Amino acid sequence: MFLPVHCLPHPDINIKLFHAIILFMKLKSLIKNFLPANNLDYYPDGVIIIDSLQNITLWNKKAGEIFGYTRQEMAGRNIAILFDAETEKINEAAKHGKIMVLSSKNSLDEPIFVEVACKVLPGRENIMLALRDVTKNQKVIEKLLIEYETASKINNNKSKFIVGLSGDLKTPLHSLIGFSQGLLDGVCGKLTEKQAKYVAIINKNANNLLDIIDTLLELSAVEAGSVETGPKVFDVVKTLNLICGKIRQNAEKKGLQFETDFNDIVRKNIYSDEAMLSRVLASVLENAVKFTEIGSVRIKVLHPDIEILKNQGMEMPQNFNDRSYLMFQVTDTGIGLSEEDMSFVFDEYSRTDRSLVKKYGGTGIKLALAKKTLALHGGAIWVESEPGQGSTFSFIIPAERPRD
Repeated sequence: MFLPVHCLPHPDINIKLFHAIILFMKLKSLIKNFLPANNLDYYPDGVIIIDSLQNITLWNKKAGEIFGYTRQEMAGRNIAILFDAETEKINEAAKHGKIMVLSSKNSLDEPIFVEVACKVLPGRENIMLALRDVTKNQKVIEKLLIEYETASKINNNKSKFIVGLSGDLKTPLHSLIGFSQGLLDGVCGKLTEKQAKYVAIINKNANNLLDIIDTLLELSAVEAGSVETGPKVFDVVKTLNLICGKIRQNAEKKGLQFETDFNDIVRKNIYSDEAMLSRVLASVLENAVKFTEIGSVRIKVLHPDIEILKNQGMEMPQNFNDRSYLMFQVTDTGIGLSEEDMSFVFDEYSRTDRSLVKKYGGTGIKLALAKKTLALHGGAIWVESEPGQGSTFSFIIPAERPRD
């Protein structure tokens, strides 16, 4: 097993790297001040020197403690007895000055992991190895990986289970919505004012609950990896006008100005998932209208600068440029967000101030779903805001097909 130190998935990676650097510096010092074997016995790390045929010519006391063999047992033996098929990696590490972790076995045939720094001795073909037993650390890493994989599998199974309950959850709600709407429409005769009021409450809350369940099911489907993407070429301006037309009605009912600016779109026929874009944009616009009492909601669509893509950690395919992406900016004059709120606004497991939830409604799950959905399609979303100064939600999607 060949694993450079900088690739180790260890929680204390900075400390690990520091130890590796110290180990390598000590190794260089040893080579510079070459010491007899008996003096190397006082060195805190294992030290082995091999010749051009990879036979062991020097073996200190600490190496014996790591592997369980004495100096006499190992003198003249090939290093392959310790590292078997990984001996070629020793030459490579010595040539390039790499520090690595190799698997081995001790004299009791127990598996161990050894951190190794290699260096070619000046003027010779011999190689000096400085070794440190990292078996405990490696076992911790393996345990963490197993726990992570187990947790991921459990979460995935939970998500698939919830998705499988789709019909069981939604069928009763559709019945509530359908029959309550029928009562309001007078299917069973005219309702009294009091009856109509109560049935209207049932209908409204059933619709709200259905919307929440739909969002949760979609979020679970994304987490379970069971969402099928449907990219195609479509007229993005036509799609934008359709979405904004619906949101505009809600905004104007609240007395808000609703402004659109699509003038900077150069690539109007884009290659993307139209249904995904519609859902994400509708969620962001609805959120802006919901939390804005006075003023306006404005959407601007443009092609982003390359620097913005880099700042969001997005990797560009080789054939892509700034016009290969579209950026959507939704700006409102609403209540705004504090720095703390911005840190978890896209987290499905965090909830904002309960008083705000009670006043404005909603759960905030749609923004979390938007983030996961965009990530699935190679996009990104973020927010800039100040309390009382409104917010700007921005997201980016690829607008063309990447080449193989």
